[in-house]
Amino acid sequence: MSTLPTGFLSEAAARLRESVVAIVDESRGRGGHGAGFAWGAGDLFVTSAHVVSTRKAVVLTASGRTFQGTVVGRDGDRDIAVVHAPGARVPSATTGDPYALRPGSFVFAVGHPLGVKDAVSVGVFQAVRPVPPGFGLAEQRPRRGRSPFIPWVQADVRLAPGNSGGPIADVEGNVIGVAAMIVSGLALAVPAPDVERLLASLG
Repeated sequence: MSTLPTGFLSEAAARLRESVVAIVDESRGRGGHGAGFAWGAGDLFVTSAHVVSTRKAVVLTASGRTFQGTVVGRDGDRDIAVVHAPGARVPSATTGDPYALRPGSFVFAVGHPLGVKDAVSVGVFQAVRPVPPGFGLAEQRPRRGRSPFIPWVQADVRLAPGNSGGPIADVEGNVIGVAAMIVSGLALAVPAPDVERLLASLG
């Protein structure tokens, strides 16, 4: 029986953790927070829309620095928000293509589950596909012209409160999705290409 090499994922996880931040919604107090990660220029951070309920948020970096941020983009249907925190200068994450992954590939999530800072959990990629009717997602009413059957990265990886908005990545540390929720035991994440389209719409 083969075993995983010593240090499996350690370099990729360490590199991605440098890009991950905590996003604090001050309207909910210091206990109301999720994760996010740097995208592009290093002062833009992707997170989940349900993590930030107002236009203001606090960004806490892995090095302990604190920055005031403003929500500059939001897509409620896809549960994605973009926070601008000038001067943060956090190393940007690299992105991958979830549609190119094979079922059974290892993936990992980085976030702050139950307040554990920059925790890493490892799991297995399942698919990128819509969630079938009966699980509450297809029954939601999206904006006019959008199908309720939208694709999600689905992975058997442990998530908990504090993971929302954080990255799910392949074994090389490339972000393939933004952690959103757990449905029937599977982690659901917004595919990275959908995030790219939202950011492109910001100009």
